[in-house]
Amino acid sequence: MISRRRLLQTGLSVAALPYLPKLARAADDAALKAATGPDWAPWTLPTPALVLPDLSGREQKLSAWRGNVVIVSFWATWCEPCRDAIPLMSTMAKRHREEGLRLVAVNVGEALGKVSTFLAKSPVAGTVMHDRNSAASKKWDAIALPANYLVDRGGSIRYWHLGELDWKSEQVTAVVTRMLRR
Repeated sequence: MISRRRLLQTGLSVAALPYLPKLARAADDAALKAATGPDWAPWTLPTPALVLPDLSGREQKLSAWRGNVVIVSFWATWCEPCRDAIPLMSTMAKRHREEGLRLVAVNVGEALGKVSTFLAKSPVAGTVMHDRNSAASKKWDAIALPANYLVDRGGSIRYWHLGELDWKSEQVTAVVTRMLRR
């Protein structure tokens, strides 16, 4: 039987990224299994900084959204589960905006033109950041795409998920709703 770690090294229906060894040192197979399961997994590491340009080149910082619950999603246009999730995350962000939910979609490693073309057809109800050289995704241990994180109102990651996530399921939405009520 192949371990989750080995499965991620070879590809989990998404491309495994080359910096798996950092996460492999920090997480055992149980943590990876939880992060790739059907629901959110607890995040136990410190929250890395997130400072990147938006699509117009202005620097954006995750710390600017303190006081809100933030979905941070690392994605790419070539990633089918990412393309499917963006409209669902956007709907959730719009539905809970008044309660303080924000969406930060971090494109990983693609040219601005490609990202802009995609977003013209599938707009994001939030801020799109551009991680052109994948440096931020490496710091966030986004070893596969999509990689989604739930950041609490104080700016700390509480939950994460690697791979496809059912944004309509009660399990997924309940965690987001619970964080909004804190």
